[in-house]
Amino acid sequence: MKRQTTPGERRAFFEWHQAGETYAALARAYGVSLECVRYWCRRQRDGGDCHNQYRRQPAGLLSSFDPLVRYAILRLKLAHPRWGPKPLRYHLAKRASLRYLKLPSETAIGRYLHQWPCFRRRRKKQATGRVRPHQATETHQRWQIDFKTDIELKDGSGVSLHTVRDPVGEACLAAVVFPSGKVNQRVERVSLEQVRTVLRRCFASWSTLPDEVQTDGEPVLVASGDDAFPSTFTLWLVGLGISHQVIRSGHPTDNAEVERCHRTINDYAIVGNEHKALEPLQMVLDQALIELTYELPSRAEGCQGRPPAEAHPELLQPRHPFRPEHELAHFDLHRVDAFLAKQQWTRKVGKTGQICIGGRHQYYSVGRAYAQRQVLIRFDPADRHFVFYDPDHPDDEIGRRPARNLEVEDLTGLATWPVGLLPQQLPLPILQ
Repeated sequence: MKRQTTPGERRAFFEWHQAGETYAALARAYGVSLECVRYWCRRQRDGGDCHNQYRRQPAGLLSSFDPLVRYAILRLKLAHPRWGPKPLRYHLAKRASLRYLKLPSETAIGRYLHQWPCFRRRRKKQATGRVRPHQATETHQRWQIDFKTDIELKDGSGVSLHTVRDPVGEACLAAVVFPSGKVNQRVERVSLEQVRTVLRRCFASWSTLPDEVQTDGEPVLVASGDDAFPSTFTLWLVGLGISHQVIRSGHPTDNAEVERCHRTINDYAIVGNEHKALEPLQMVLDQALIELTYELPSRAEGCQGRPPAEAHPELLQPRHPFRPEHELAHFDLHRVDAFLAKQQWTRKVGKTGQICIGGRHQYYSVGRAYAQRQVLIRFDPADRHFVFYDPDHPDDEIGRRPARNLEVEDLTGLATWPVGLLPQQLPLPILQ
């Protein structure tokens, strides 16, 4: 077993070797390896000491960089408290005083700032109570929708791919591309109208509505926070009789089928066609969906080497028959009201006696008498008002205000009759 030599022994190695002893004799006498004796003798011969310097003293963060670099990072951070490592690194590179100095990476800058509590990012509150959505068991029971936003075309422009998949029918129901600007630019991932356009395309292509639509926590689709007012997207689906399911944060495997579908569609239709403009590329995607659904054998477990439409003929049978021109007739505002009536929210009243409900600067006045106090909010479907209560006396009403931005036009984005979709009639059952 190797043992640690002492500084005195190392000094003795050198002195005895200078007196004529060989490395081998010293190694046998002290019970160490020949290499150990030779190392310490040569080290002292070359001017080194006999102390162990294998253990490096911990250096400070960014200690290998010029002090001016560390100073510039702190000055920029103090001047711009909201800047993260990426903009800090960018502006460091633009400083003339640092032009010829080595600059740290974004990760190193983040670690350097993290040593001060005032610069640390606040941890995001994890949504409590959110569990993995139950598994669908029937075709058109649940549609999964997801987005791939980092696809770059030959001309340098970027597109985002919106994909919808039925996990039970094992088929891709839609694949639509939208322009997204340059891939390396920070742009909005997806918009509400894009998502609605894709789902409406599915409604029309398959002549049905699903029971559920499952998404990730995309901010434009899901209101953030446990006490948040439902998003416009959620309320639109509710009005159509569709339940909005949201996967767990940080668990993309909850949406595994549509995530895998991205790769299939990308490899089959987009790779090799990056030179095409947006419209021709969409035509390629449309043809690819026909081939993947009706013609090509699928590797999905339930298809057993057959095309999805052949393995799951129920794909062609509407679960809830639907025609896109009847959307306004099918949309039921009473469903939305009943959905909201089951919930309640808590808000802190501002200095001016106002609270915000539903985002988009939807402020409602409670009264200055309740400034800086908590109020309980409920929705009354009878007159479509928000009603405010004192949390200490939840049955005592303190005020009510008419709800705004909750009309059919607000939630569907469609103008109502006679300006909207024509003709409008109630959907009738299909006769067999």
